[in-house]
Amino acid sequence: MTTHLKTRAKAAAAGALLAAGLLVATAPGAFAATTAAPAVARPSSAASAASDAYTVAPYTAVNLRHGPGSGYQWMSTLQFGHTYTAYCWVYGEMVVDNGYRNNIWIHTYGGRGAGVGYAGAVYLRGDERAGLPASAQC
Repeated sequence: MTTHLKTRAKAAAAGALLAAGLLVATAPGAFAATTAAPAVARPSSAASAASDAYTVAPYTAVNLRHGPGSGYQWMSTLQFGHTYTAYCWVYGEMVVDNGYRNNIWIHTYGGRGAGVGYAGAVYLRGDERAGLPASAQC
């Protein structure tokens, strides 16, 4: 196997583990299984995340990131007019946009090819937690 194919295979495996909740992104380009960087909050178990799913809808196109802040690596874009599965919420970087301030980020499944990441709740319909209950904290 060539070096290029090995790199792509490793990236695909890491993406699958991340999407399954078995690997946690901790900083841009880093993963908890391979680094000592601070871990990002995530659902306590994959089974819990699957059974406690909610629906969120963006007001506008919003970035899906590896962690709860704009300093984390971009994964994908959640599109206006679509709905997405959300699992829980976590406190993160304060987002200020169009007169709104919020430091809550939603742990969200961005769809096929995007995986599971975080979107700022300020860009999602609903209350300060994008309609997720207070008990759904990661």
